[in-house]
Amino acid sequence: MVYSVCAQTLGEAWKKSIRAVQEGGESHFDEDVPLLELRQGLSLTISEPRVEDPIIERWGDPQVLARMMKKFAIGTKMSDRPFTYGELIYSKNGVDQFAWMVERIRRKPETKSATISLLSEGDGSPNLPCLVCLDAKLRKGFLDLHFFFRSQNVVGRQYANLVALADLQARMASTLSCKVGNLSGYAASPHIYEYDYDHAQNILAGLEFENVDLFYTHGPKSIRGGYS
Repeated sequence: MVYSVCAQTLGEAWKKSIRAVQEGGESHFDEDVPLLELRQGLSLTISEPRVEDPIIERWGDPQVLARMMKKFAIGTKMSDRPFTYGELIYSKNGVDQFAWMVERIRRKPETKSATISLLSEGDGSPNLPCLVCLDAKLRKGFLDLHFFFRSQNVVGRQYANLVALADLQARMASTLSCKVGNLSGYAASPHIYEYDYDHAQNILAGLEFENVDLFYTHGPKSIRGGYS
């Protein structure tokens, strides 16, 4: 059975996702780091995906948020990253896929095919995009955005992923002169790394603490060693 999270806000979805992995996760590992993983996957639906969120402002790492927004920005390249989502969305193989989705909806507002992939066929790189697909639909004057993550670091990255996607959705809705609808999708491997177990518990308990991201210092060996 796939775990489902329905929430009004991004922050509520984040907390419910953490709880789902805690309650239903199975012990697994990523290279040399133990983790809990929802083997069945996780579906999310957020009815009011606002970028500004008090839960995320309280417990998210501001540096992770800033870095994620940069990774999703137009024309962004990072020397310590093999790719950015900005490159994959706005200039993948020379195609501005954001503009392509917008134009597809403009030409056929009822379309079911304003869909893009962020993967490249046959890519043998050790680090592939976690976000691999986006789909936009205009329904009853609202723009819904759907996503597919092959993998999602729920404590350390999910909240920043959701904020960046909500920003993209809002900009697309503005371009199309429509309202923002649902932000929804699926993560095939939602997980919490062992080094984040205490952080997860503190967030759910409502405890104040400094949530400093540990992914690059405590994450899998290939991450700690830097990208080649």
